[in-house]
Amino acid sequence: MTSRRLLLACTMALPLLPRPGHAQAALGLAERRAIAAYRQDKWPAIEQGIQQAAGFAVPVEVEWDQLTIPGDAAHYADDAFFGKTIFEPLTTALRGITRDEMGRDALRAKLKRIHVRYDEKTVPASNYPNGLTFAEGVLDINWRPFANVHDLQPRIDALTQILEKNL
Repeated sequence: MTSRRLLLACTMALPLLPRPGHAQAALGLAERRAIAAYRQDKWPAIEQGIQQAAGFAVPVEVEWDQLTIPGDAAHYADDAFFGKTIFEPLTTALRGITRDEMGRDALRAKLKRIHVRYDEKTVPASNYPNGLTFAEGVLDINWRPFANVHDLQPRIDALTQILEKNL
């Protein structure tokens, strides 16, 4: 097979290959149950921790239907799935920002909302700053759950940098 034919065959096959799912794929019963249990059992304490770290009741909007990945329902309760990859770095970065009165005042004045999502098309693999934006008081976090679980410090650093830049 010539390289041109091989390239054409590969290009034609791409739409047929399975893609990792997220909000575009319909969530099954297992995923819906697992995320409901997570939101009931774990999320209230995590949200409270985020708000305590921020020093005020900052609204945290989580696009749960985007964060839930079909086929991974059994792992949602694992702290590494959402916690280590998204919520722990966020809480730690907020604590660093609010370590003094200047940081607390700046955060309270500028941060209006935190938005957490996972968009497969735009999420960075490990260049965490590329998954963050801060505009009009909204910190937007677009990171894949349960990926590069041990990259805690790079995530904290990315969050700290974007917050410090915009506060």
